[in-house]
Amino acid sequence: MAKTSRWFIALTASLLLLSIGVVGCGPKPPCEVMPTEVQAAQDGCDAASGELDEARDARAELEADVAEMNAEIRELEGEPDELAARLHELKKGSGR
Repeated sequence: MAKTSRWFIALTASLLLLSIGVVGCGPKPPCEVMPTEVQAAQDGCDAASGELDEARDARAELEADVAEMNAEIRELEGEPDELAARLHELKKGSGR
């Protein structure tokens, strides 16, 4: 009897799983969002993506400028006496 009940439970579970797979969960509910809203959201996403690309390009340019200026600063830090003389010349030329 134990063999029969185990076999019966296994058969019932298999048939239940098979029926769920065949029948499915039912039809999908209708979409509550209008196609115009979807299109507007996609257009907004495309515009934001374009702005993001422009911002990334601008950031890359600014980072390159910062790196260039830092290199110039490091170069000029080694020449304080020459810079002082250059500043003195600039002040003389400006009338101070």
